[in-house]
Amino acid sequence: MSKADQLAAKLRQAQRTPADTDHCADLAIEHWPAQVYELYRQIETWLAPVCEAGLDIRHNPTHVFERHSSGSSYHYAIDQLVIEGNHRRIELDPIARFCAEGEGCIEVHLKEQLRRLVRTVGEHGESLWHIQAPQTTGQPRPTPLVLDEDALLSLVEEGLGL
Repeated sequence: MSKADQLAAKLRQAQRTPADTDHCADLAIEHWPAQVYELYRQIETWLAPVCEAGLDIRHNPTHVFERHSSGSSYHYAIDQLVIEGNHRRIELDPIARFCAEGEGCIEVHLKEQLRRLVRTVGEHGESLWHIQAPQTTGQPRPTPLVLDEDALLSLVEEGLGL
């Protein structure tokens, strides 16, 4: 993004009214479940061969309550994705559309560990997902990994102890 594009984006942001901000937040929440379910479909595709070997994947309905920085609050239904195998469980919990790290966050609960899938938006509006490792005390946060098939399979391997 050029400096002129950055300045244009800042100017647009500065000219937004509270109604514009609320409308943008409303649209973001409206599209969030579809973005999450698109990711889930990709994960299920990547894991299809492992499912044939006994991996179980299911959706658990849940509700999220969150507040936008404008003060608007949202309550919506969205599914968790649960992956089970080898007597272990990985839970993907979409906790927030509005987060400091990007355009949405899904917590990944592994046995006694937590990762995050953070959504960012690419140059052409496409969803880009990254795996964010937890920050250890006194250390800088590790660089997020792009979520691709290999990264997901490594995460599943670790989470299920395979």
